[in-house]
Amino acid sequence: MKRTFTILLILIPSLLVAAPTAAQIMDRVIETQKADTAAMDLKLTLIEANGTERERRIQTLSQTIDDNTSIITVFLSPESVKNTRFLSVEEKDVTDQWIYLPALKRVRKISAAEEGGSFMGSDFSYSDMASTTYDADEATHRLIEETATTYVVESIPKTVKSYGKNIATVEKETFLPLKVEFYAPDRTTLLKTLTTLETGKVGSRPITKVVEMKTIATGHATRLEMVQVRYDVPIPSAYFTVRFLETGRL
Repeated sequence: MKRTFTILLILIPSLLVAAPTAAQIMDRVIETQKADTAAMDLKLTLIEANGTERERRIQTLSQTIDDNTSIITVFLSPESVKNTRFLSVEEKDVTDQWIYLPALKRVRKISAAEEGGSFMGSDFSYSDMASTTYDADEATHRLIEETATTYVVESIPKTVKSYGKNIATVEKETFLPLKVEFYAPDRTTLLKTLTTLETGKVGSRPITKVVEMKTIATGHATRLEMVQVRYDVPIPSAYFTVRFLETGRL
């Protein structure tokens, strides 16, 4: 009897711990991937429906200040896109984006109407380059399924832009998104899927190392592989300016 009572004392506290809400799950997803700064070397592969592949190498720098994230992306190769630069600056829940095309030697601001357009021929849109998940202030979240290892959360944005809803499968252990489905504004038509192909760690931080975005209608896909990454390293704020975008110099 005494042994049974002891076992109950161990079990009861765990039974009383409430499962996280859908909003808390998505906040953990964002928190897990957040860093003050990050420097990434990436391999971007465009994959045609017939399997033909074209590779591009890019470098991305990011900084987050007061939950506002700025990102600069520079194309390193091939020669046809070398020195193309893309800047995304988030401030007070508004994200402004610009692109520098070396062939035209000028900076062009991305309009709101272009946010859902393809980024440099990839399956990622301009809005995807800023974020692929919503925090609790941006969407209504609902836990639609739970397994032993994953949560499945439906997110309906409060302001519909490119997508009417997302469905994310999140790993419980790491809070990394294993798969994200992107639906049209009608919330029924599946447009794209983002699948995590490989995960890893940088120190104690879990990371997604390889992801693939696929467009359902065309069968075209884009694989993004993290070749090297460094977090919380000093990065001059001058990188995240239109001046650097235009000149490539600090």
